[in-house]
Amino acid sequence: MFYIKTFIGVIFQVLLLALLLLVPAPTWYWSDAIFLLGFYFLINVITSFWICAYYPASMEARLEFDFKRQPKKDKIATSIIILALGLALNLITVDVFYLNIFEAPPPVAKYIGLVIFLFGYTIILFTMVQNEFAQSVVNIQDERNQMLVDTGLYGYIRHPMYTGLMFLFSGISLWLSSIFMATIGTIILMLAFIPRILIEEETLSNELDGYEAYLQRVKHRIIPRVY
Repeated sequence: MFYIKTFIGVIFQVLLLALLLLVPAPTWYWSDAIFLLGFYFLINVITSFWICAYYPASMEARLEFDFKRQPKKDKIATSIIILALGLALNLITVDVFYLNIFEAPPPVAKYIGLVIFLFGYTIILFTMVQNEFAQSVVNIQDERNQMLVDTGLYGYIRHPMYTGLMFLFSGISLWLSSIFMATIGTIILMLAFIPRILIEEETLSNELDGYEAYLQRVKHRIIPRVY
């Protein structure tokens, strides 16, 4: 059942990504998007099953949807992130087929985008492996004896999951030939993460032992030496 739930979760992610990218397009036969969806499905299934086998607690945290300790403020922040991600993915398609704000990148740039996508995905994967308490919302997990995680990627930045999402989105945009969304769109998406980040840090400072000291040690939130 654990693996079935994981597989259903992967299917849901891929279908949602397909709808957000393909619905605004003038045709559903968009070869670059179809390749991306197939590639994402393949690596997601392989890595998700690998996590299930070797880091089951991390996958259990990601499959949890009963968030008993989620602050009310975070529900608003989560809605902002969901809306921002959905709109940003829609705007990739709108830019590619209708706006063409910048010229389409050369073929080599598209493959650089695929590398950036993989880099972002790898950051997300390592975040899940290194932090078995990482969930999609702010939620203190007393029933799982949540502890501070300050090693691995967390030793360099406080919120590597958001870093990975930014690279992932930028890579998707570049692969699909939207330089505008790969640059400006990624920055706007980062701004949508800030309310969640502030709420998360406030909540963890108040309720998780050692987190305030962690904030003093690790200064940057998403990008080392930048923010």
